[in-house]
Amino acid sequence: MSSWYFVKDGQRNGPMRRAELDAHIAAGTVDGDTLVWRPGLAAWVPASQFSELGVPPPVPPPPLPASDATPGFAPAETPAGADFAAGAPSAAAPAAPRLEFAAFRTRLAAKLVDIVLLAGIGRGVEWGVTRWVYSGTMPAPPDWAGFFEALAWLVSINSLVAMVYTVYFQRLHEGTPGKRLLGLRVVRADGSRLSVARSFGRYWAEQLTGFTFLAGYVMAAFDDQKRALHDYISDTRVVRGDRERE
Repeated sequence: MSSWYFVKDGQRNGPMRRAELDAHIAAGTVDGDTLVWRPGLAAWVPASQFSELGVPPPVPPPPLPASDATPGFAPAETPAGADFAAGAPSAAAPAAPRLEFAAFRTRLAAKLVDIVLLAGIGRGVEWGVTRWVYSGTMPAPPDWAGFFEALAWLVSINSLVAMVYTVYFQRLHEGTPGKRLLGLRVVRADGSRLSVARSFGRYWAEQLTGFTFLAGYVMAAFDDQKRALHDYISDTRVVRGDRERE
């Protein structure tokens, strides 16, 4: 879902969902002259140019009386922020950051690094469960009950570790160690950071991707923004480069 912005009195407002923008339109805060922007646009444009917003074009002012059109008449000083009218974002309404989407091969390499790291952690978990829960000997067939109990322990703990690993690094560093090692970050569609809730949701969305026999990952190779299935679900992007200092 696209994030919207608009400029009012020289100040940028946003990001906001379409429903919020519609509320501003209904309240009269946003009219046909108001400059709006969303990701994918190269410049700010008047709201009346978006037919989907349903904002009527501005009514032109009445012509000046003939008596005012004297040789000494000069136009009023250009108001602050008038450069928006030319469609050029300015300091009062900076353009959204330009995102460089990560290539499929780079994302794959980052994923393999994380798999190796989590596999190492998993071996440590197996060693700990074997030592402290089963006194050094993991149950094995023909003790099927003990074997499946031990397997449930390992799967549960490793799943918890993988979730914490992903959410923690994604929230604090914008990417897991594998992604950061290769210079990648996970961000929102507008380039902003992920919240804890969105990081958590993206983790579980990726579990759903895993049930597609890897098709959900491979689709990133053919998407114009290199999105995998879980990026579509959580409205995220994987991009290259470090964030500019805020």
